[in-house]
Amino acid sequence: MTVVWLSAAVAAVWIGVVWINRRRVARYDGSGDPAAGIVVFVEPVRWLFIIWGFVGACMGLRQGDARHAIYLFRWSRRAGSLFVLPDLIRRHRLNAKAGRLARFIERLAWEHPRSTIHLIGYSSGVYVAFEAVKLLPAEIVLGRVIAVHGTISPAYDLRPVLARADIVNVFGKMDFLINGIGPLLFGANDRVRSLACGMVGFHMAAERLSQREWSWTDIADGYWGGHFTVMTSSWIRRNIASLLQ
Repeated sequence: MTVVWLSAAVAAVWIGVVWINRRRVARYDGSGDPAAGIVVFVEPVRWLFIIWGFVGACMGLRQGDARHAIYLFRWSRRAGSLFVLPDLIRRHRLNAKAGRLARFIERLAWEHPRSTIHLIGYSSGVYVAFEAVKLLPAEIVLGRVIAVHGTISPAYDLRPVLARADIVNVFGKMDFLINGIGPLLFGANDRVRSLACGMVGFHMAAERLSQREWSWTDIADGYWGGHFTVMTSSWIRRNIASLLQ
């Protein structure tokens, strides 16, 4: 009976966490003024059915006086929520989601032709965002693409993306589980077995690419260099909000 009650308690807590997460996501998704600009947040794998990072990013942007309209792009599904790997290693599926994101960006650009559109990709959302940028028509002008602890290889060819937008890559060497052991064992989103760019950065140097590595001073804002602490609202306010002006 003890095991049954414990299992029921854990399930109740998890359901409550998911419910609170969805309520908070709904509060921010679609909020803001598109005339001030548009931010599209590309979600990571929705592990345990939780939309990770979005709420913290939105809170940080708002605290940093970003009035942009913020939209969540959902792509992860049940298989990823339960097992993670299907949404991590099925490249053809990620490419299909990138096509859907490209169409979403096109619609936003058509509805708000004078608004600058920025992308924030988190974890596997970085790959989806990069691949979507490659598919956009030439007339769509983007602002910045913020890559936060991406799960793609450091050798990924950024040139087609850099031809369309400036990239800011955020990475931390303490992300040794998700962006170290994980891609070494199972491969990164672009199917290369190596430490991922979210841990070691990108190999290439380019004029439109800037890389922001975690430092010990970031601990003051709650960012400890790992995969899940990077989306603290305080760190986003200090380091990301100003990049989207």
